[in-house]
Amino acid sequence: MKPSLKYIWHDSFVLDMKSCTCIFDYWKDPVHNGAFLDTIDRDKPLYVFVSHHHKDHFTRTIFTWASMFPYIRFIISKDTARAVHYILKPGSTYKGEYRIDPSVVTVLRPGEVYEDTVLRASAFDSTDTGNCYVVGAHGMKVFHAGDLNAWIWKDESTPEEIRQALVRYGKILDDIADCYKKFDLAMFPVDPRLGRDFWEGANIFTRRFKVKNFVPMHFCLGEGCAENVRFASLATDFARYANPEYGCYCALTEPYSVLLLNF
Repeated sequence: MKPSLKYIWHDSFVLDMKSCTCIFDYWKDPVHNGAFLDTIDRDKPLYVFVSHHHKDHFTRTIFTWASMFPYIRFIISKDTARAVHYILKPGSTYKGEYRIDPSVVTVLRPGEVYEDTVLRASAFDSTDTGNCYVVGAHGMKVFHAGDLNAWIWKDESTPEEIRQALVRYGKILDDIADCYKKFDLAMFPVDPRLGRDFWEGANIFTRRFKVKNFVPMHFCLGEGCAENVRFASLATDFARYANPEYGCYCALTEPYSVLLLNF
């Protein structure tokens, strides 16, 4: 089978590979109400990644999936673990619907790695909070940015604020580049709410790393349906930031749209 990437919504994707499935930053599925879960092979390991605890990247609902998938592993950031410490604490008296066996939850800080016989996941810092992740399996290298981006509001920020944001972003990219020079797949924020030059972070990233398949995300937070449609169109205007010398740029804007990956 060819690996595939299914877009759920906002920053959430399902990456299906021969030996495992990965879900990234599930928040909600406003169109299909979680129907994608029924298509996931329960006989394969399932890895659920959470980059950070912000409400558009995380919901405690994911912990209910443990009753559906016998080979599940949650890989979450330290700030997410703090947000749900009452659930994960050994000996917790919590009895609610999100109760989870802490042994299936791995907490990663930037610089830490989770590895088993199927998959290797490395956590790096973010310009917001939590982690971004590099996931390796079958020789593939997959990058999910979480909220790593050059968050520059040029219409509102001072030149010094812009400089500092770019410096911090560049330092994190340096850390990643010390370990990885190219990715088979990258999911990265391209958020038109930033205003002027909203695509700058993606432009820097696609010139710093060789990205075989680039998929934009984080363009669903407009004020209403019409603005979200406009934002999706702007985020997938690849001429603004694509590296013309390398890579394919893929517009997954409709929930449950799928990209087949030629790895």
